[in-house]
Amino acid sequence: MPNRKKIILFIVEGINDKTSLALCLSQLLNDDEIHFEITDGDITTRIGTNPTNIAAKVGDIVKKHSGRVFKQRDYLEVVHLIDMDGAFVPDENVSESENGGLIYELDTIRCKDVSGIKKRNHQKQQVVNRMLSISKVWTCIPYSVYFFSCNMDHVLHNQANLSKHEKDKLAQKFEDAFIDKPQEFAEFFDDEQLFSGKSYIESWDFIRASTNSLKRKTNFYLYIKEKARKKMCQ
Repeated sequence: MPNRKKIILFIVEGINDKTSLALCLSQLLNDDEIHFEITDGDITTRIGTNPTNIAAKVGDIVKKHSGRVFKQRDYLEVVHLIDMDGAFVPDENVSESENGGLIYELDTIRCKDVSGIKKRNHQKQQVVNRMLSISKVWTCIPYSVYFFSCNMDHVLHNQANLSKHEKDKLAQKFEDAFIDKPQEFAEFFDDEQLFSGKSYIESWDFIRASTNSLKRKTNFYLYIKEKARKKMCQ
C-alpha cells in the first residue's frame, strides 16, 4: 500500500491568492497534497499581533486547518506567502495622497492617514523580522515565509493598485493561463526581473532595504526551484 501523501499547507491572505496559485501548484508539486488556508487579510498588521505571539498565531492557523481530520504528522511543511506592502520603506517615504486613497508608487506610499501607515509599517517590520526566525510551527512542522512585493498582484500582473473587481478578474485570468502548464507556471517565476537575491537570506536582506519593499520582486522562485531540484533527485 503506497504511503499517503503529506500536506504542504500554503497560508495566504486572500481568495485571489488561492485562485492564482492553488491548481497550478497542485500540478507542479504533485508528489504532495497541496492545501491552502486563507487568513482574510494581513495577520502581521492586525491589532494584537506582535513579535512575541506571531509564532503561536501561525500555529493556530495550522490547527484551524487541521480541524479534527489532520494530525501534525500529516504535514510536510507550512509555507506562508505574504505581501510586503512597502512596509520597510523609511518613514519619510510615506506621504499624504491627493484623493485620500492608499497608493503604492515606486518609492513612496501615498495615503490618507500618514501616521497610521507608519505605525502599520513599524508593526509589520517587527513581526516579519520575527517570522524569519521561526523554523517550526505547531511544535514540529517545518515553516518558511516568502514574499510578494509590493503585493501578489504587483508580481503576477505588474499592477500594485488594483480594485477588488480587477483583482478577481486577473486572478482567474492567471489561473486560466497556466492551468495544465506546470512547467510554464514555474518559468513565470524564473524571471531575473523578479529576483531579489540568490539565496533565501539574501532575498530577505534585499527586500527589507531602502525602498525595495515597493519594488516588483518575489523570492517565491527559490521555493519552486528547490522543490523542483528535490523532485529531480528522487
